[in-house]
Amino acid sequence: MTLPGIRRARWALLPALALTMLASACGLSESEESEALSEATIANTVDVPEGTELVVAEQNGNQSLAWSLSGAGADAPYEVTFADFSGGPAVIEALRSGAADIGFVGEAPVPIAVSNGIEDIVVVAGQANPGSSGGYYLVAQPGSGIETLEDLRGKRVAYPPGTGRQMITVGLLDRAGLELGTDVEGVELAGSEVVPTFVAGAVDAAIVLGNQYYKIGSPPILGDGTGINTGISALVVRRDVLDDPVKVAAIGDYVGRTVAANNWQEANPEQWVEAYYVGVQGITYEQGKELLDKTGIAKYYPIEPKFTALFQTVSDGLLDTGIIDRPVDVAPYLDDRYNSIIQAQNDTDGVALTPLP
Repeated sequence: MTLPGIRRARWALLPALALTMLASACGLSESEESEALSEATIANTVDVPEGTELVVAEQNGNQSLAWSLSGAGADAPYEVTFADFSGGPAVIEALRSGAADIGFVGEAPVPIAVSNGIEDIVVVAGQANPGSSGGYYLVAQPGSGIETLEDLRGKRVAYPPGTGRQMITVGLLDRAGLELGTDVEGVELAGSEVVPTFVAGAVDAAIVLGNQYYKIGSPPILGDGTGINTGISALVVRRDVLDDPVKVAAIGDYVGRTVAANNWQEANPEQWVEAYYVGVQGITYEQGKELLDKTGIAKYYPIEPKFTALFQTVSDGLLDTGIIDRPVDVAPYLDDRYNSIIQAQNDTDGVALTPLP
């Protein structure tokens, strides 16, 4: 279906919110850091020339914290700087501008970017977690009388364009036979503006993240990402960065260590809840544990045909719901050169991958 109210995603670079987050910046004492460092075993190490630097674009500390807590980045043979951005579109612009070497985004930004003519990006590693809600919740104003998705007809819904949250919002409305921009008024906001706008009562509903849901008092949930969200997240680089053998080596090493850090999260849920959900997201331990139990932790999969096919369902869904206006074949934007590193790290950590649908 076509949604006349949806404008093309805005790809303006948003200001970086924070820079370098290394182990010392994550609140670890020396003893805690030593304990953490002993837990990560890196399957592959790559020779990288001395003096190499790698800038990683992340969102809400979703890369740097596990990198430090797990000890995966302890002896990286290059200097790593983590730069925090608000939303996948900003991460992609950071890559394209040269402000970052590699970035972490969700499932929707890559197909949306390609549909808008941005073809100089490529995914070098990806996570998947199909069946999870993804921690996306479409919520209604308390006491508004809005109890079902159908009740949103003629109402105002806030969402950040060009993101997985837009995809979830449109998908949920589609289930109820509603079109964003026709039956429901869409209010496009930067990701950081969605919750304040909802709290101010300026919109009837909004798509929020799990930690935000608890912070705003657990308003009525109309739907979540289950059945729409694939749990795909991607490590993305600008295509020509892969022409630089030094960067190729550093990125390969980073991919392996990132898989190790991710696997550490799953093996140490209590520590992860305390550090991330409580320490970074600012919710209680019980809320963080509940959220983690609901969403789970996505695993890194080699970029193989089933992963590509799952990613393609995201692109096709974006087209079907009018978020993009032309088909996008994702295969040319996936690079499998680091598959052996991903698989070796999963094997080292004893991680069994759930077969993808």
